[in-house]
Amino acid sequence: MDNPVLRRELLDRLRSGKTLASLIAVAIVTSGIVLLRWPASATVDLVSRGSAEVFQPLAWGIAAAIVMLVPAFPATSIVRERQRGTLALLLHSPIGPFSIWIGKFLGNIVLMGVLIAASIPAMAACYSMGGTSLTQHIVPLYLIFMMMAIMYTSVGLLISSYQTSPDASLRWTYGAIIGLAALSLAPNVVLTGKGSMMATVAEYLSYLSPVPAIYQLTGSNDISLQSVRSTATSGFLMAAALVSLGMACVTLYRLQPKLLDVSKSAGKVTEQRSTGAQWLRRLTFLVDPDRRKSGIPPLVNPVMVKEFRTRKFGRLHWLLRLIAVCAVISLGLTYVASSGTVSWGVERIAAVMVLLQLSLLLLLGPSLASGLIAGEVESGGWQLLRVTPMSPRKILVGKLMSVVWTMLLVLMATLPGYVVMVYIQPALETQVLRVLISLGISALMVVLVTAAISSVVNKTAVATATSYGVLFALFAGTLLVWLARGKPFGKQFVESVLMFNPAAVALAEMRVPGMEDLNLTPFAWYIALIICGVSAIVLSMRVWRLTCPD
Repeated sequence: MDNPVLRRELLDRLRSGKTLASLIAVAIVTSGIVLLRWPASATVDLVSRGSAEVFQPLAWGIAAAIVMLVPAFPATSIVRERQRGTLALLLHSPIGPFSIWIGKFLGNIVLMGVLIAASIPAMAACYSMGGTSLTQHIVPLYLIFMMMAIMYTSVGLLISSYQTSPDASLRWTYGAIIGLAALSLAPNVVLTGKGSMMATVAEYLSYLSPVPAIYQLTGSNDISLQSVRSTATSGFLMAAALVSLGMACVTLYRLQPKLLDVSKSAGKVTEQRSTGAQWLRRLTFLVDPDRRKSGIPPLVNPVMVKEFRTRKFGRLHWLLRLIAVCAVISLGLTYVASSGTVSWGVERIAAVMVLLQLSLLLLLGPSLASGLIAGEVESGGWQLLRVTPMSPRKILVGKLMSVVWTMLLVLMATLPGYVVMVYIQPALETQVLRVLISLGISALMVVLVTAAISSVVNKTAVATATSYGVLFALFAGTLLVWLARGKPFGKQFVESVLMFNPAAVALAEMRVPGMEDLNLTPFAWYIALIICGVSAIVLSMRVWRLTCPD
């Protein structure tokens, strides 16, 4: 506690109402899960069924809270110091780089420890129901939670040292965490059981994700994780410790006064490059959006053109690369299903594609839409829009369409995989059509909810973090309720909760195991459209209010 950076970080965070709200939310949600399954009679469950049934959703709920809450603060810690001008004072102070890093690191870890500790009463009640071992289940689970907090804090601090704006740092941090938690499992899912060197590398790569370790402790069944089942917990703890140590060393190396003295490269002219590089530039020139800047046609919304030309994330050359990667992944998954590389059916491969698209929507949507209104207000650009002759409707439509077109391009990138699936099994045509409708509604919901939050909040970083939290609660939080189906939630309650998640309709249509008997169509579409309508009304009223004279 003699570290001044640690004292400042803890005081700032403890005085924040968001910290108190997070603690109360975790305590209420975890305790509520236990109370719903608490036995009516004063007897202990000798067969340990009640405890085992509530232990799984409780563990996944705490893990989801860590993923949503831990990265937000370290991802903006160093970059905010840079923006406020205090980073130069810290780097030239006598406390040293290690004291700066350890202060920020421990400040987040201590508060995350308090956040995780808020779930201890619920876990103790779960233990008292019988069937859950303290040494084999609860203690290893909390070790995984703390290691998740350590690794994600290290990731956030490292990315924050590279970025120049809080919203960009948040985007890259959440993207990296999704990659560590989900994408690191993909090679092992495809190559499991092959017995080759690549399969061994894929197994070690899967240790970066806490998902197999939590599956092991909660006793979940998933054939795609069988190869890492026995060593998942120890593997994750070791891998997370090594990754955290490596990122900490890189961050400490960067926390030097030279961090502020970054010179901009003058670049090279084309004639100074190699022959191969010159030919590559000639080919990419065909799809390069910067090769010329033509005038804006009369029928094109100028605000939409301005968004495409000025934003750093989501410009055309990056979108083309993203679309190409999505198309290759979708066709690759289809090839896996058709060639029998793994013992899955076409429906399960389609479920993986749906989850991939949902992950892209949750990653790209808040990144693009959180700064539509808040970014203009924060930078002062909204004052320039107010004095233009454009109406509020034209401004709003232009900004929304700049995000909608991007999301549509991402969704269309995976269409080749669905086309091949329908060609393999023509009976899936109706299911695939409903899946595409569900994903389209999900994309619209992501855009409108994020834009509405952006119009209410005046800071882009706050809008980005809030959007990620709300969307994760709508899409991932409802799936946690489905995970607890029958233990303690009944089928009717699970269906009622999943009505707020249009992506669940896509999973149910593809007959994902555990969702075969759910009846979500078309009521989930109607509820999602109602949410979109309410968000559109809030957004329209806020834009109209912001364009009115002061």
